[in-house]
Amino acid sequence: MFDFHQMAESGRIRTGRRGGRAAVLRLWALLAALLMVLPLQGQYRTAPADSLRGSAFRPVQLIAPCALMTGGLCIHYFAHDSWDAAVRGRAQDIYAQHPVGGFEDYLQYVPLVMDLGLGFAPVKVKHGFWDRFIEAALAHAVCGIISGPAKLGFHTLRPNGVDFKSFPSGHTSFSFTGAALVGIEYGPWIGASAYLMAGTVGAMRIYHDWHWMSDVLMGAGIGILSAYAGSWLLEPTKKLLGIRTSGRKDIALLPAWQPASGSLCLMFGYSF
Repeated sequence: MFDFHQMAESGRIRTGRRGGRAAVLRLWALLAALLMVLPLQGQYRTAPADSLRGSAFRPVQLIAPCALMTGGLCIHYFAHDSWDAAVRGRAQDIYAQHPVGGFEDYLQYVPLVMDLGLGFAPVKVKHGFWDRFIEAALAHAVCGIISGPAKLGFHTLRPNGVDFKSFPSGHTSFSFTGAALVGIEYGPWIGASAYLMAGTVGAMRIYHDWHWMSDVLMGAGIGILSAYAGSWLLEPTKKLLGIRTSGRKDIALLPAWQPASGSLCLMFGYSF
């Protein structure tokens, strides 16, 4: 019987040990470049507080994404046999007994829909529709900028042996970007439901043998960091492009990157 796990191990040896250090350096170089934009926030902090709600950088925001990404990297390189392989084996045992279809392909979009749509319901939200729309476009662009090159740089074989685009999980990073945006805009209680959906997406990617646990942890960290980056960059981007958001009805299209498929798509928005 063909052993995908053995194939994955050989692929990891061929690509991980020789190119692993370089891949890690490339990823952290991308993250460092992202964080270089943070000083731009200083010149906007004298603006009215209402215009900057949810946009100011706070170091505590880096704790969760950095912890998840560091955990994913450590397991990827130092605990693959004891963590990744063990979790995959258990997930496959559960799948053999209780097979479920791949609904995570659709569930990954729900947090983004929540972020853009819940503001029309009678709930408290930090920004108006157009600010949320621009913030989401920026966040998902950052997610694609990090996730796409990372998949190519790490060149990790999927547990099912289909291709070498396993690390990090694109579905997970996309869904956690939306979930973190919901938390930023609507607070922790509504955000918790979005995070539950994003966590389900990550778990199902392991369950369906598309990703290792380390892929999912890394993707979750990238997603949360990307959402905060969208929040940090909102006001500087609006000022740079001369965008003035308002409550009027309008339609807009903004480009966005889908890291799961590696494709460029358009985000459509309409304010009622």
